[in-house]
Amino acid sequence: MDYKEEISVVGQKMHLQSNIDYDLIVIGAGPAGMSAALCARRALLNVLIIDRNLPGGEAATAYKISNYLGFPKGILGSDLTRAMETHLDDYNVEISCESVEDIFNHDKPVKTITTDLGNKYRTKAIILAIGLEPTKLSPQLDRNFLGRGLSYYAQSDAQSYAGKDVAVIGGGNCACYAADYLSQFVNKLYLVHSADYIKSVANLKQRVLQNPKIDVLWDTELVDIFGIDKLEKIKLKNKLTHQQTWIDVKGVFVYIGRVPPKDIVSLDVKVDEKGFIITDEYMRTNIPGIYAAGDIRSKQIRQIATAVADGMIAAINVDRDCFH
Repeated sequence: MDYKEEISVVGQKMHLQSNIDYDLIVIGAGPAGMSAALCARRALLNVLIIDRNLPGGEAATAYKISNYLGFPKGILGSDLTRAMETHLDDYNVEISCESVEDIFNHDKPVKTITTDLGNKYRTKAIILAIGLEPTKLSPQLDRNFLGRGLSYYAQSDAQSYAGKDVAVIGGGNCACYAADYLSQFVNKLYLVHSADYIKSVANLKQRVLQNPKIDVLWDTELVDIFGIDKLEKIKLKNKLTHQQTWIDVKGVFVYIGRVPPKDIVSLDVKVDEKGFIITDEYMRTNIPGIYAAGDIRSKQIRQIATAVADGMIAAINVDRDCFH
């Protein structure tokens, strides 16, 4: 008898095997993970998404997304990811809010996932769509000022700094989007950038440079933060002159890059020199039955559109590899 028995339940098929709970478990509920789960459910696979956070991933914290096809006037990240979650609801995708602690028997046909809530899930296939996390300043600065003037997400804290002076650290797309968004609320904004050119797309760069509220500090890096109960000022250093300056600000928003999570479950998946998971064009890792999708993959472009595509490709190949 084949390992899979198909039966019809309310017009849908379910894959039954005595030693598995799910056909597929997706770790991560960002655009890649949600796309994978939707595609897998359309293939009538029994799917579970596990994420310690609410659905949406970092995309939910983005301000205005202007490069996602179908939204010519742009869309808030929270609105886009909420629409994605609603789409999943239509297919009864199960989502569990918990953290994956480990994966056992990852090189076996049936893999076991354990979580911080003490749950164990057995599955035929796994898609890693865990995304990235912001590059942090330092453990000490996070300990002293995170939530008290230091933030890694502009959208969630913008209203708190209305009429005040703030700084954004970074010079890429994310930093420029944050600066452009925050400028609607704050009195003055310093864009502190360690290079002498902005690395964002042309129209965003133009908006930032022409914004009267934004003062770009070139070749400058953050050295220290001072405050008693909350952030009061920051020390900056010019990389060319080595001159150090204190600037009074009430908030600092950090956008200096994103990195693979350090608390990834211990797997023997191959990664590149920066810690991104290496896959083939079918989203397969080096371990049979384990796939990766979205920003955690080693690839050139990391956008919502590419994450959604990765998730779909991964799910299609899970269905082909494991259930046909």
